[in-house]
Amino acid sequence: MAIFGKESVGIDFCLNYDSSIERLNSFPFRKRIIIGDCEGCTDLWEFCKKYEITLNEVEHFESFLKTKRLEDNLAYLYITQEALDDGRFEELKNFGFATSYSRLKVEPKFFVSLTNEGYRIAKKIIYSRILAKIKKLEKLANPLNYLIALGLSTSLSLKPEDFSTQKDLKSLLYFYRKIPLNNFVIREGHPKVMLAEFLVKSALNEEAVKLAKKLTEMGLATSHYLYSPSGEPIWEEFRFAREVVEYLIKSSFFSIEKEIAEKVRFLLHAIQGRAEISQIYEEQIGLAELKKPSLSTEFEEFLRFKIATFVGKVLNRLDLN
Repeated sequence: MAIFGKESVGIDFCLNYDSSIERLNSFPFRKRIIIGDCEGCTDLWEFCKKYEITLNEVEHFESFLKTKRLEDNLAYLYITQEALDDGRFEELKNFGFATSYSRLKVEPKFFVSLTNEGYRIAKKIIYSRILAKIKKLEKLANPLNYLIALGLSTSLSLKPEDFSTQKDLKSLLYFYRKIPLNNFVIREGHPKVMLAEFLVKSALNEEAVKLAKKLTEMGLATSHYLYSPSGEPIWEEFRFAREVVEYLIKSSFFSIEKEIAEKVRFLLHAIQGRAEISQIYEEQIGLAELKKPSLSTEFEEFLRFKIATFVGKVLNRLDLN
């Protein structure tokens, strides 16, 4: 987004036209500009001339660090945002690229994160890795990975689950009857993003882990232990560089009907006890079929059934089987 005078302008550099259109239409811009070589796009040089913008040369990252280990540790802290200070990062602290801190006053456990200078250098490292792996990343740009990346975009993290399921409706109905309720807890946001996050935590978790491992091999994601403030390990998860998640979203696309995304969001709210069952939704979703929603077990089973049905409609179009 940019502000030119009194004009709010949404600007996107096009890798996939449909993806650019959807993102720009998600915000109330007065004007929208897509920059690229596609039909309907604005040429970069024409755009810069019109708005009197001067393009500077791209500042490439040049490795001046003594060892690859330092570069890897910078990228690791950039991706994870913080890590337990276990002695691996002393050289980074000596360079002024990282700092340690504690959240506790009694028996403190120390954590480490990047300084502003460390963050600036680490960001260049990530961009240089994306450029170096661009051919491999182009092969990962597809509707499935778009949906996974969209689901990762809010937290940039993925907790592997012991899930494996076929994507036919019968299998999905059985699958969603069994998974824990905490896998239905999703951050509030755009309905499509909420649906994608839910899929990553459930039916597409196995596929998301496969993508995470490929990105880890490229140095654009990493496995990471999440710790409590007292230093107790909670669980192991994957963390992702925001830039690679954004690349996968921008370079591919998968459409989901607005009605389906909104209904799934409502159902997720309902199963978490965060939504009242209005007459409108009773008619739209079919909750009127359940005459006694106060019977919590029966109500929950019904919601799980409905969620599985809508998920099946989405995954059927991905043709995963």
